[in-house]
Amino acid sequence: MLKQLLSLALMLALPFAVMASALDELMPRPKQIVPNKAFSWTYNEAEIKEIAPDPEVMKHGDEAYGLLINQKGVQWYGNKRYAMATLRQLVDLGQGKVPCGTIRDWPTLPYRGMLHDTGRNWQPLSQLLMQLDWLSKYKFNCFQWHITDNHGWRLESKKYPELSHPDNLDRTDNFYTQEEFKALIAYAKTLGITVIPELDVPGHSETMRRAFGVQKMDEPKMRQIIADLFDELMTLLDPEVTPFIHIGSDEVKAHERVPGEWLTQWVKQIEAKGFKVIAWGPGQHPPHLSKPLIRQYWMGRQVGRPTNEPYFDSQSSYYINHVDPLEMLAAACYQKPCLTGPVENHLGAIFAVWHDDALGKPWDILTMNPVFPAMVLYSDNFWNGREKDDMRYYGNLPAPTDPAFALAADLERRTLAQKPFFKGLPFDYYPQTQMRWRMAETAETKPFNELPWGERVIAQGTIYPQHFFFGQTNLTNGKSGCVWLGTVVNSDADKTVDLIADCMNYSRSDGRARDAALVQGKWNAKGAEIYLNGKPVPPPQWVQPGLSGWGTREKPLVDEPWMVRKPLKVQLKKGRNELLIKLPRKGWKWSATCFFPNAEGLTFEAPSVK
Repeated sequence: MLKQLLSLALMLALPFAVMASALDELMPRPKQIVPNKAFSWTYNEAEIKEIAPDPEVMKHGDEAYGLLINQKGVQWYGNKRYAMATLRQLVDLGQGKVPCGTIRDWPTLPYRGMLHDTGRNWQPLSQLLMQLDWLSKYKFNCFQWHITDNHGWRLESKKYPELSHPDNLDRTDNFYTQEEFKALIAYAKTLGITVIPELDVPGHSETMRRAFGVQKMDEPKMRQIIADLFDELMTLLDPEVTPFIHIGSDEVKAHERVPGEWLTQWVKQIEAKGFKVIAWGPGQHPPHLSKPLIRQYWMGRQVGRPTNEPYFDSQSSYYINHVDPLEMLAAACYQKPCLTGPVENHLGAIFAVWHDDALGKPWDILTMNPVFPAMVLYSDNFWNGREKDDMRYYGNLPAPTDPAFALAADLERRTLAQKPFFKGLPFDYYPQTQMRWRMAETAETKPFNELPWGERVIAQGTIYPQHFFFGQTNLTNGKSGCVWLGTVVNSDADKTVDLIADCMNYSRSDGRARDAALVQGKWNAKGAEIYLNGKPVPPPQWVQPGLSGWGTREKPLVDEPWMVRKPLKVQLKKGRNELLIKLPRKGWKWSATCFFPNAEGLTFEAPSVK
């Protein structure tokens, strides 16, 4: 009888343990959670009721909300969309059983968004709408639509149809009709998402110059043509729904610069119709404005910013065409969005998908760039902000003994809890914080146990001795010109396992131009090597080795990013296994990715320090 009672108690306790964890797996994490672990509620739509709002919560703005969950049902107040998004997550995480408790929540930043560059690489409307659905689930409220660039003016113009003529488009003849453009904005509105349309002028203008037969953007006729295009755009918009228009203005080359008064005219023209104007920073500034222009900063996090200037933050670590999935964890944990200036000028943060190189097919932008992991990871960063910005962890996580490491382990756990929801979609984030590496700085080849291992333990799957965006020291000053990364893998049995490894970490924007070409039979042209128990781990059979230089950007990537390759099969022996990477420093990215996507039965320890 006692045994039966104990078994029953265990059966009853187990669901509550699972349900209690659901509150701690929400993304983004709510500001305040008070759990009641003793009880749960079974989902029933009829038992969801609206109640009067809590003034202390609602003083944080119209995106604030609250949930009160007990055995009899759910009471909510404030922003219904976000309250229901949180409730749906709890239902999914608990498989229909929702833990009881109280949630009080609100965002730190007004706007939280994603940018897609469809000027270079067009995506079907259905593919964009699907991504808006997922943005909404994670409480993003902004979609920046970079709709024109060198390769295409992707928005139909009825006044200047030559812009969309196949002769003037590159990579694909596709563009969005005005009806499709309005349809996306209308659909986004139903999800609570503000669209920021961007017509990028006067830079990034190859399509425009082809269409109008000009070599330089300061040809007199271009002033009125661009004014007409902004006027036409505004006929498709309602400033109550789409309050911002982005005019680009970054990376303006010498033959694209226009007189400053042209820019000022276009800004005033747009503002006269009730819209707010955004331009990139750094970029060409329109002079003599009566108030500061809204800026969107993209050049790292060291750029000086006027204290009176409202801005959006798209710092380097938010450019996911350059960073890899596992690398984003450090940015999501330790990089503070909207770092400078008074809080009232912090408009929000936008992560960007700039796949500058040509795509093989539109879906490749989702398989070669960590779009969906970014939505989950940056949802927490953008919704809650961060107390401080820590450059020590730019591209690398703290050591496991550092108290700051707990944030990374927690954010990873909650991200992985969301991963099953993305079934059928590319979600290339895997557990990495259980890894335990050490680094040895030497160009000399020595046995595993004789390498001069450093004291610091590295717990991650993508490792940068130095990060490519910033030259400050991360793990090394680089004087040796070569490092070794080593870990001990303890296996519970002899078995064949999957290993994901990469020593190039190709950017999807001019990666070949910045680094040496892949060499058949080599991990990279820099001399990288990988060993397991003293034996070389051969690299994949590259599909297109030998490609390098700026001229290859029209040759789509195929298997260069590790996210689109099948894992390698390697043999582990029961007990101790030594995994070693030789990583010489050359070129743009000095990094390695190496981890086991399924680490069941594996534990990791750092090499011993002599």
